Amino acid sequence: MRTTFPAAVPSLAQRALELRGMKLPGSTVRMVGGRELQFRFSLTPGRFGRDYGCLLRMRPDSRAPDMFVMTPDLSALANPDPIPHVYRHDGPGTLLCLWWPKRPEWVPQLRLTETFIPWTEQWLWYFEDWLTTRVWAGGGEHPEPSRMRRFAGRPASAVTRR
Repeated sequence: MRTTFPAAVPSLAQRALELRGMKLPGSTVRMVGGRELQFRFSLTPGRFGRDYGCLLRMRPDSRAPDMFVMTPDLSALANPDPIPHVYRHDGPGTLLCLWWPKRPEWVPQLRLTETFIPWTEQWLWYFEDWLTTRVWAGGGEHPEPSRMRRFAGRPASAVTRR
C-alpha cells in the first residue's frame, strides 16, 4: 500500500499553530526574523525520567527540522562515553539523530506533533536506558564518518559521536 501525502508543505505560521496546539506546559513558539521557527519545550520520557529542555528549529524550506536537547548537558551525563545517535554541530545543546534520511520516514508534509515530538521523547527514553546499560536499544542506523554523505542539508562533517 502506497502512502500519499498532502501536496502542500505547511508554512512556518501553520507549523507554529500546530505546535501551540500541543499546549505543553511552559512551551514557547517564536519566529526569528520570519525565516526560522523555534519551539522550546520540556519532555519527560516515562514516569521516572528526567525533565529535558528541548529546542526544535525549523526553516521555511523543505529541510528537516533540527531537534536539540538543551538541558541537561547530555555529554556530562554520558561522561566519559560519546553519545550514540547524535550529530556534531557548533553551538549549545545536543543535536539528535531521530531518523534515517535515506528512508522516507519524514517528509515536509508530515505533522511535527506526530513525528519529531514523539520521536524525541522516544530517543530520550532510549538515552536514559543507554545511560544505565551503555547499549543503544533504540535501533536505527548511523553511518561511519568516512561513509557519511550530505543528508537533509547537513554538512558531511555532521557525523555521530560513537
